[in-house]
Amino acid sequence: MPDRLKYPIVVLLAGTLSLSQGSGAHGFLPDEIPMAAGTALRNPVDLPILPVSFYNSWTPASLSIPYQNSVRLSLTNHSEDWHLFALGDDTALRDQDLIHKLMPDLRKDYPNTRLSEPGTTVTLPWRFDRAGTFSLRCVRAAHQGRSEALTIEVQ
Repeated sequence: MPDRLKYPIVVLLAGTLSLSQGSGAHGFLPDEIPMAAGTALRNPVDLPILPVSFYNSWTPASLSIPYQNSVRLSLTNHSEDWHLFALGDDTALRDQDLIHKLMPDLRKDYPNTRLSEPGTTVTLPWRFDRAGTFSLRCVRAAHQGRSEALTIEVQ
């Protein structure tokens, strides 16, 4: 192998190993991922479940969650279509909207999203460690702007 190729590979491997060490991580992602609306949790052991449902609109239409509270949002999709529900602030959701406009068939979970097929319930474990007003809504390109978001007030 030429020397010019060895060094980037060594740096890449060292960076990969450092990501998976020391943070309690499983693989490449840490167990807690800071996001715009708080922290996504990968290992929600005994978190309380907070149920919400969607069928053209959210029930309930809004939530008030205490600052630093951790819950598993239980999202039930009663509609006849798939959704990619995303939790974030206005800026984060705007950016995710753009991604899905460029790739309208993208059906991938990110730390702050959950893909929900018709009639299914998915969970989004979250620690609300940022105060403010956040939204949960579908970022699928065909659904953007078609229904009200679930408003989450964190104080």
